[in-house]
Amino acid sequence: MASKTREKPALKAVRRVGENLWLRHGWYYARLKKNGKDIWKTLETADRNIANANLLKFKGKISAHTPSPKKGEVPTLHAACDVLVDRARNEIKRPRTFTTLQGSLNCVKESFLAPMLMNRIGLHHIKDYLHKRAGDRSGRTANHDLTAIRKLFKLAVEKGWRWDDPTQGIKAFPHQEKKVPVPSLEEIKSILAAMRDGRMRKCFKAANFVELLALSGLRLAEAQALLWEDIDLQKGILIVREGKGGKSRIVDLSPSLRAFTERLLDGQKSRPELVFPPQQKKRPYTPRTALESACKIAKVPRFSFHGLRHAWATELVKAGIDFGTIAQWAGHSDGGMLIAKRYGRHMRRDHMQMAAQKATFNVTQPAVAVPVTT
Repeated sequence: MASKTREKPALKAVRRVGENLWLRHGWYYARLKKNGKDIWKTLETADRNIANANLLKFKGKISAHTPSPKKGEVPTLHAACDVLVDRARNEIKRPRTFTTLQGSLNCVKESFLAPMLMNRIGLHHIKDYLHKRAGDRSGRTANHDLTAIRKLFKLAVEKGWRWDDPTQGIKAFPHQEKKVPVPSLEEIKSILAAMRDGRMRKCFKAANFVELLALSGLRLAEAQALLWEDIDLQKGILIVREGKGGKSRIVDLSPSLRAFTERLLDGQKSRPELVFPPQQKKRPYTPRTALESACKIAKVPRFSFHGLRHAWATELVKAGIDFGTIAQWAGHSDGGMLIAKRYGRHMRRDHMQMAAQKATFNVTQPAVAVPVTT
């Protein structure tokens, strides 16, 4: 029977069922990459076992017809990491994302994989490295390394250093989400009182910064980049420009936030462009160090600036504001799913018990008195 090579099937009708193995309308297809191009071929069967056997034959055929790169053409993993870093430096916009990728690649460059040629590294080599990283560090760290290694082999296929990507069948490692300490409203008030106390003169300006975060839910970088022209008291809005992901949004001023901004505006003798301009001293007393000092004085468990954002969202949920509105103010694009999942869990037990008292419905019919006949 003559072998049939069909056109690339529609992606919507195709689902992946294994490494290089795809299923469409009950028929199996092979999908490989050669010199950066997709190769689709029907395996002419609806049986999984036969499809696996035909897939192995097809892989061997592709490998046999693919000329092996010359010794000088295939770089080592160490050299490939340098190529990827140079490319990522121009393509990745967020500095933190680039730093994470670069850190993972530096760890890979110090491993036993570094001197190996890119076309000699197998799946078992990668799994050995990742399992060791997960054991020594954490599943989260291993997942960062896995992302970096996937980018490496995607680059290798694109450059023609190898024809397959051995990372396709590797699953991410399970890990626990890092818990962010969330202060209560009373703890925030204690912190601000300690910052504005006469004993902490250097913390007085930092108290305004902390209060803004607690009342607006802004991220740290967003508050640092806030301009006076972004606060419109007449319209009652605060504009966040170039927030996370490069997205801008509008935060409506609550009565407390409006009163705070008016008080902050009245206390300004000269109005610079930034609401909170950076200090010019050699060793400035930053809001972060001020917050840590205030936590010690007020005897409040230490928390970060991001904890204020969690506290802000928690108080809005407790006030009965719908998740969708909170999500728009917070800069989320999921319609409030993350607010319900992440911030809703910070609800205090007393508030949950009060909410339970509002559920007054009943499914039992009231007893009907039956007249007694004598």
